Amino acid sequence: MLTQAQNERLTQVGPGTPMGELMRRYWHPITGSSALNDETPTKEIRLLGEDLVLFRSTAGKLGLIEPSCPHRKANLSYGVPEPEGIRCAYHGWLFDEEGNCVDQPSEPAGSRFKEKVKIKAYKVQEMGGLIFAYMGPEPAPLIPRWDVLAWEGKRDHWSMELPCNWLQCQENSLDPLHFQWLHRYWGGWTMNRIKPTEERDAWNAALSSRGAEHRKIAFEITDYGVIKRRLVGDETEESDHWRVGHPILFPNILRVSHGLEFRVPIDDTTTLHLITNYRQYNPGETIQHDIDVPFEERSLYDENGKIVRDYVVAQDQVAWIIQGPISDRTTERLGVTDVGVIMFRRMLDEQARVVEEGGEPMNVHRNDDENGVIVLPCEFYMYPGYDEVGGPFKDTVAGEPTVEAILSGEGVKLAEWEGLKAAPRVWGVDTSGLGSADQPWYSDGKAH
Repeated sequence: MLTQAQNERLTQVGPGTPMGELMRRYWHPITGSSALNDETPTKEIRLLGEDLVLFRSTAGKLGLIEPSCPHRKANLSYGVPEPEGIRCAYHGWLFDEEGNCVDQPSEPAGSRFKEKVKIKAYKVQEMGGLIFAYMGPEPAPLIPRWDVLAWEGKRDHWSMELPCNWLQCQENSLDPLHFQWLHRYWGGWTMNRIKPTEERDAWNAALSSRGAEHRKIAFEITDYGVIKRRLVGDETEESDHWRVGHPILFPNILRVSHGLEFRVPIDDTTTLHLITNYRQYNPGETIQHDIDVPFEERSLYDENGKIVRDYVVAQDQVAWIIQGPISDRTTERLGVTDVGVIMFRRMLDEQARVVEEGGEPMNVHRNDDENGVIVLPCEFYMYPGYDEVGGPFKDTVAGEPTVEAILSGEGVKLAEWEGLKAAPRVWGVDTSGLGSADQPWYSDGKAH
C-alpha cells in the first residue's frame, strides 16, 4: 500500500505537482487531425489540469492557447479562424499560434498596445492523424515516431473520456494476470449474457489462448519503458508471449497488436483514453493523409446507461472506472501477481525525482538521427516488409527480467468454453477490408 502523500505524488497532474511536471516533459495526443476542420475549426481542450483552446487557422497552422481573451475575457473557442490566427468574437482582437496579439482593430491608429499583450500558448504538432501537445519547458523534444504512427498504412483512431485518474488506467498495462480474469472469465461471463450465441462463441474462441491460466510473468526495463512477458497455458519460454512480449512506453502508453493506447491525464480525476488502430494497405488502396484519418469521440455508456463492456478495451475501462475517481492505494493489499505494478510506481517516482533535480527523464527524444521509425516488439505480429510473423523480432531471446513472479496457474472455467477451438493469433494484417488489424474484439468490438 502507499501513504496518502505517496498516492497524491503519483496521481496529481496539475502545474507544479511532481507528476504534473514529469508529464509535461512529453508530447500527448489531444484529438484527431480530422476533428479540426472547416465546420469545427476550434475545440476546447483540458489537459494536465489546464483549460485551453485548440484551433486551426485558415492558413492551416495549429494553435493551443489559453481560453480567455485578455481584453474582456471572452472564450476564444468561439473565435473566427483567419490566416494569421484566431480573432475574438467579442471585439475582434487577433491572436496567433504563439499567443501574440497581432491585431486590435479598434485601437487608435499607430497604437503599439498589442505588442504588450500575450496569452499562454503551447506547442502542437500532427503525426499519424493525431494532434499532439507539449506543455513543458523549452526546447521541446521530438515526438517519438512509434512504428504504428510512422509506417505507411491505414489508420483509424477513437477516444473516450473516463471519470478516473490516469494511473489506474496505466497500471492495468503492468498487470498481465488481469487478462485471464477480467477478459477471459468476467468478459466471457458478461458476453455470454449480452450477446447472441455466434458472437459469444467468437469471443470465447478469441480469448481462450491469450487469457489462458498465467503461470509466470516478468518485466524488463528498457530505454523506452518496460517489456511485459507472460507464460500462459501449456506454452513454453519459446512462445512469443515470453520471448517477445509487448512494451509499455513510459510514462503512459501501451503498444499492443492494434496500435497504441494513450492514457492522457485531463486532470486528477479524468482521463482521455485515446486508441490508435493501424494496418498495412491492401493492394490498390488509396493512400491516407493525416487529415483523412477517421477519428471518433465515443460515448462511455450504452443505450441502457451501462458502461460499454463488449470488447477488450471497454472491459479494461470498466475495471479502471470501478476503482473510483482516484484509487485508494492506502488500503490496497498487493500480492505476488502485482510485481509489475510495484515496479512501475517506483519508476514513476524515480523519474519524477529526476525532473525535480533538474534532469531529463527517460524516453525523451531529441536526436533526429535516432528518431526514424521506432520499431517495437509485439508478440504474434506481422510486420510490414516481412513474410514471417515476428519480422525483425522472430528470433528474439527474452532479456534478463527486472522482476518476475511464478504463479499458481490456477483458474476457473466456464461451461461455454467447452468444445471451442482457439482463434489464430496473427496481428498486423487485414484480410477482410473491414478496418483495424487487431485480434477480434480487441480494440473496437468488431469481429474483423
